[in-house]
Amino acid sequence: MKKKIRLLTFVICIWMIIGFNIEAMAANNALAIQVNDDFGELIKIIIEIKSKNPEKGNEEIETLIVRQVSMRRDSGVSNIWNSLTDTEKKLVIRYPLDALKVNTAKNIATTQTEKKFGYNGLGDRSDAFRHGMWNAEMVILIGSEKAEMFATAHEDKDITGLEVDGHTKLEHKNMDIHNNAEGRIIGENNKTASEEQLAEIIYNAVYDENTNFIWLNN
Repeated sequence: MKKKIRLLTFVICIWMIIGFNIEAMAANNALAIQVNDDFGELIKIIIEIKSKNPEKGNEEIETLIVRQVSMRRDSGVSNIWNSLTDTEKKLVIRYPLDALKVNTAKNIATTQTEKKFGYNGLGDRSDAFRHGMWNAEMVILIGSEKAEMFATAHEDKDITGLEVDGHTKLEHKNMDIHNNAEGRIIGENNKTASEEQLAEIIYNAVYDENTNFIWLNN
């Protein structure tokens, strides 16, 4: 999937045509951005707004983002923005290219879960695998520190009430935070592993009789 993503990227230099400041992006050591899906479009919007308003703080930037995505005729970008937690929004604004890689890791984790289990479950072993895979891939793509920041931000949501499986949202949050951490440990120890190799390592870890991964439903 990583190869496909690279093939589906546009060189940031193209944005110079619309006044994009290439020097600002060079500081991030990344010269390409995926724009073949709604998340890529959201990141493009954020980067363009930041480049045109370098004097504005994050709160002002967020206001401009909300204004622009709300004016779009397609709802995909708006839905993605609104699905982010408040903490995630702050991180996406601060680290847009890293956020793009976080989304790439999420897509990899979802795909590998479907390959290994045939579905993406809630609160079960497949859920534990998916979170572990997501965090391990994030470590490889953006490093352990930022991986933890984005993973923790994703769990910063309302925990009142129950999930559809009958367990409390708090139980699910605690499960996810734990499995996120386990995934990052595996990612740190296997930084040169391919996606398939990493998926096999995590799959075996989840099924180990002494596994550190946890789940709520069998």
